[in-house]
Amino acid sequence: MRRRLTLAALCLLAFALSCAYVRFYLRGGPRIIDATSYFLAARSLAAGSFTFSVPDPSAAFRGRFLLATDDGHALGVIFPPGYPFVLSLAVRLGAPLLLGPALGAALVAATYALARALGQSAKVAMLASALSVCSAALRYHTADTMSHGLSALLATSALAAALRAERRAFAGAAGLCLGLLIATRPVSGAAMGVLVAWVLRRRWQHWPALLLGGLPGVLLLLFQQRALTGEWLGSTQLAYYAVSDAPAGCFRYGFGAGVGCRFEHGDYVARYLPDGFGAYHALRTLLVRLWLFTTDATNLAPLTLLGAYALARHRRSPLAWLGLGIALQALLYVPFYFDGNYPGGGARFLCEVIPFAQILVARAAWDLRLGWLAVPGALLTFALHGHRAHTELARREGGRPMFEPSVVSAAGITRGLLWVDTDHGFNLGHDPRVKTPNQGWLVARRRGDAHDRELYDLFGAPPSYRYVFDASGRNPPALVGYVPPAVPKLEAEAEWPALVDGGSTYPVHVPCASGGRALRLQPGTRLVFPAASPELDRGAVLGWAAKTPAGARLEVRWQSPLSAPLQTTVAGPGCAQVRVPGRPPGARSPLLVELLSGEGAVDFVMPAAAVPPG
Repeated sequence: MRRRLTLAALCLLAFALSCAYVRFYLRGGPRIIDATSYFLAARSLAAGSFTFSVPDPSAAFRGRFLLATDDGHALGVIFPPGYPFVLSLAVRLGAPLLLGPALGAALVAATYALARALGQSAKVAMLASALSVCSAALRYHTADTMSHGLSALLATSALAAALRAERRAFAGAAGLCLGLLIATRPVSGAAMGVLVAWVLRRRWQHWPALLLGGLPGVLLLLFQQRALTGEWLGSTQLAYYAVSDAPAGCFRYGFGAGVGCRFEHGDYVARYLPDGFGAYHALRTLLVRLWLFTTDATNLAPLTLLGAYALARHRRSPLAWLGLGIALQALLYVPFYFDGNYPGGGARFLCEVIPFAQILVARAAWDLRLGWLAVPGALLTFALHGHRAHTELARREGGRPMFEPSVVSAAGITRGLLWVDTDHGFNLGHDPRVKTPNQGWLVARRRGDAHDRELYDLFGAPPSYRYVFDASGRNPPALVGYVPPAVPKLEAEAEWPALVDGGSTYPVHVPCASGGRALRLQPGTRLVFPAASPELDRGAVLGWAAKTPAGARLEVRWQSPLSAPLQTTVAGPGCAQVRVPGRPPGARSPLLVELLSGEGAVDFVMPAAAVPPG
């Protein structure tokens, strides 16, 4: 009874500390772009679908980590659906930010259960659970709406259940955890799947229960991929990067030239992977992740390294499963080029095996009679040094969530168009259930061009407001009235992630372009540029921008059988304009822009009548 009460107290403490992390470090809500994307995915699932519909112009809603389907009229978050599914249950209960702390509490109990399943004493298991509570990285991953806290819980629970699989029910529970882990982080699911399969290699009678238990999670992943890509086995992330970044295949799992996406991870690729992803860079990435992992597990790298002592001393015991699990997790992420590290989050691709390291450290600490020192050392290290990374996380990007419903509620706004300037703000503010400004806040992206006015006019000039967020953090967010100006120009970069018929596009900086930005096309790319303005029926002007002297061969036409293609050559460097004949009568078909050869970027599209003479 005393052990149970102690474990319950540790679980409650982990819950309270993760809640405190939400309050004091995250400042009340999801912060990084991945976390806000998961939040939007969960709200979409809570509304009943992997995707949510949007009106024209869909460019007012498309954005980072969103994959467009149905000609851009439906959007879905590209991340795997396991964690959004669990988070959607908390959304339905009206308490999404309590899910992470609840996962943190459950992880403390799962760490204890795994240690006991490995044959460790109660004092070793209790110390490992205490280290789970003290881990600042776990407090972050069970505070922000990220998938890693759930993944760590599922990996720990799957191994604990497999080790106790004297009965088929435990094998089924291991399979259920593995299936949901595959639907949450497929690579981590593969690593733990190999480990569990090896643990159960001599218990073939339990494999049907294991496989049947994993079926729901695998089906969840397959249905999401079908909804977003049209193919059961079509990766949503590969589909997204195929059209929104370059070079082709830049996001692939593997090695070689062309690995590394130039837009999403441009600075990282330019610094570390200018010639592709090879053995040297893979080794560097692995070592960086492992070094950060030693800090993540216990806040103190030398303390975590004690786990190697336990692994060596007890290599013929069940503790060896933990070393194998850590090795599999680390090695299966080696072929992914991006390190994924950031302040507070640490080596997040290894988060799933943090409990494994904590159990090894607890075993070593008691073997060396240092058990009394482990928890004070972890806490003192965070107080003296580790808190700096988390403070940096708290202060970055304005020091608070980029959209807070309380700001809107305080202004007394209950319906209307609500314009935001960031991907984070859109993900946090957009409610997939709201289809029109009459139903509530319809959150859209402010583009600063004709897209804004088009959406405003579509709904008959509804109440319209702008959510002003100061990224410097000097001024609090505010809500101000905003009527989009009637400007004729449709900026091409506002279309990203663009609708394309083959090839890919991404925004680039071009000094001579309007606003200094344009949408770069890869050779062979056909851009589908929705253009609803009736003024384009009398002719259009396409702005083209180039950085190099190499010319570009373009084909421009309206998406209509009655439209004849216009082929032209545009020289560089600099910006030029291409006049396009009027649109054929009938439906307002999109403008198709295909780069046949050369290089360059689409700057804008506007009615020919709006271009000043000369």
